[in-house]
Amino acid sequence: MHVVYTPRYTADIGTHVFPTEKYNLIYQMLAGEKIIQKNDTIAPVRPSDDDLRAIVTEEYLDDLLHARLTARTYPSEMPVKQNIIDAQILCCGGSFQTAQHAMVSGGCYHIGGGFHHAFPEHAEGFCYLNDVVFAAAKMLKQGVDCIAVIDLDLHQGNGTAKFFENETRVFTFSMHQERLYPKKERSSLDIGLEIGIKDEEYLEKLERALDRIFNDVKPSLIIYLAGADPYIFDQLGNLCLTLEGLQKRDEAVIHRAFANRIPVAIVLGGGYAEDVHDTVEIHCNTARILHKTLISKIK
Repeated sequence: MHVVYTPRYTADIGTHVFPTEKYNLIYQMLAGEKIIQKNDTIAPVRPSDDDLRAIVTEEYLDDLLHARLTARTYPSEMPVKQNIIDAQILCCGGSFQTAQHAMVSGGCYHIGGGFHHAFPEHAEGFCYLNDVVFAAAKMLKQGVDCIAVIDLDLHQGNGTAKFFENETRVFTFSMHQERLYPKKERSSLDIGLEIGIKDEEYLEKLERALDRIFNDVKPSLIIYLAGADPYIFDQLGNLCLTLEGLQKRDEAVIHRAFANRIPVAIVLGGGYAEDVHDTVEIHCNTARILHKTLISKIK
């Protein structure tokens, strides 16, 4: 199974709820389990400034390239530091490469990405640049005619929804905790969840949404944001999904994508469990499911 990854994603952000060390921990665990074999790792390529201008304004890009604290970068809840911004620029390239490889192999996994709150003109949340938007926009330019973004992070993918609100070739679906950050934008399909929702109800709602996506939208590519933060012990949310429930969530998306012969590009999104190893396990479970599905396809 191919993965997109670089150690540069583990940027030093000081004491922070966002565990950037998770990227290396995920990589080491998957390599130790032989899910990542020799030569399976694809290093992300930094996008050109011109490519980035397709998703951000000139003024905002200039702020980012100079790590400048302005009204545009200030809304970020990350430090305004060049290493952090550079890591997210690389993530844009990484998510695009993940989508490219998914189109060839049926599925590819990005140990990074999912910065879905960033807008063209400003940062938001922990996000400076929206790699999901970057990947989808680039794939449209390469001729993909219909993309579904399946965003199952705890938080709504508001930046993604806003960017593609008038783009009929991109169907944005977000299922998230409703009474929580951020200020909501309008996705193609939003399912806002009440506090305390558990596995069974969550999975029922997801299946109904997937019915619509696979039966009516019929995308040529899925970008799946597999956030770890709907977990019951996440520090930033109030949903109650178990490890098993999150596995079933991933299986629902990945198995249906393969059954319908639709390539799936996976990015990680958030995850803020009290124990970082729980976050790592959730993300690794997503990779394990993709790996098993790819093997089944070959057989």
